[in-house]
Amino acid sequence: MMEEFNGPHELQDILSSVTRTVSRMLKAKACAVRLLSPNGKELVIRAAHSISPQYLDKRPIQLADSPLDQKVFESDKPVYVEDVRLDPRVVYRDQARREGLVSALCAPLIYKKKRLGVLRVYSGMVRQFDWFERQMLQTIAGGAAAAIAGARLYNEAVKSFKMKRQLTMAGEVQRRMIPKDPPTLPGLDISAAYVPHKELAGDFFDFIDLGKDSTGLAVCDVVGKGLRASLLMASIRASLRAHASHVYDLSDVLQRVNQDMCEGTVVGDFATMFYGVVNAKNRELVYCGAGHLPPILVRDGKAQDLQARGGVIGMSSDMDYPADTLALEAGDVILVYTDGLSEAMNFDDEMYGRARIADALEVAVAQSYPAESIIRHCLWDLRRFAGLRGRLDDLTLIAIKVL
Repeated sequence: MMEEFNGPHELQDILSSVTRTVSRMLKAKACAVRLLSPNGKELVIRAAHSISPQYLDKRPIQLADSPLDQKVFESDKPVYVEDVRLDPRVVYRDQARREGLVSALCAPLIYKKKRLGVLRVYSGMVRQFDWFERQMLQTIAGGAAAAIAGARLYNEAVKSFKMKRQLTMAGEVQRRMIPKDPPTLPGLDISAAYVPHKELAGDFFDFIDLGKDSTGLAVCDVVGKGLRASLLMASIRASLRAHASHVYDLSDVLQRVNQDMCEGTVVGDFATMFYGVVNAKNRELVYCGAGHLPPILVRDGKAQDLQARGGVIGMSSDMDYPADTLALEAGDVILVYTDGLSEAMNFDDEMYGRARIADALEVAVAQSYPAESIIRHCLWDLRRFAGLRGRLDDLTLIAIKVL
């Protein structure tokens, strides 16, 4: 009998099997299962056997208004009702009369001390349930409660697996938005790294071919993590590409991206961004910041910040994004990064910080590393600092070396 309740079944199948089994084993007129609502305040009919739709079409029983069900949970064993048509503890006495229900035996559905619901079996006449029948109902109720709990866990696991699979697929789509290879420009060596914290990330970087030896470089960090941040990331990337392809002025590009985000998001959705256009022929970098961490420039072996003066994207539609121009010199190295690098922590709760980034960058430049090796050295130095402590944020870097 208990084998019918076991296994990874759907919850509704188990409940229906319980009511059929109880009716058959106790030769009863009808049987019903009421489960507690998530807040534990209501008992809702979830399955029944040999009961009319009219009887089932009743409002949930408020546990606080049902002395009978309170008694069932308190006693932790079946409670007998000689006549449900007359017993004042019964909530729907008139409906029971019309349904032809008379005596009832009510057993609690409890699993590991957690109340799940009530199993009720009814007769069509006054009936005394003997000791064996009461024990049988209690045993069935115990097995049913375990099966119900198992089915819920199984369903949660299935939902979790499906969600995990969907997140994995969404992560794969998102990562296809990240450029596989850096642009090839005369006199410049460019490399990038993108290390998402989870399946879905809020960081992104992008290279936008603008023609005439020019390439747009973007690094963005969206507030938050997970699905919401990833959707905002995709939206900002699409807006940036749409405007950068036909708008020359960088300040205007970021203003339009900001306007798009302000119109399409809610308060609390914002992002920081660094956007620059590097021209290999003129050997210059024109750039704007949008509340982003200042990139680090290493020139003549010394690290310094490239200050960018714009505000974050998505906070205010009238934000300004002043542009600056940097004349590039041979040997210059520029590192653009997100706070997943600077705010990474070790087991002493120390942040890696801008100073350590600058030190690692100076060491790499002194070794004449190419751009890809510069990034690898910075990531290695971060791992050396953090040890085995896990990362808490996405991590994105772009390195530009002037040859």
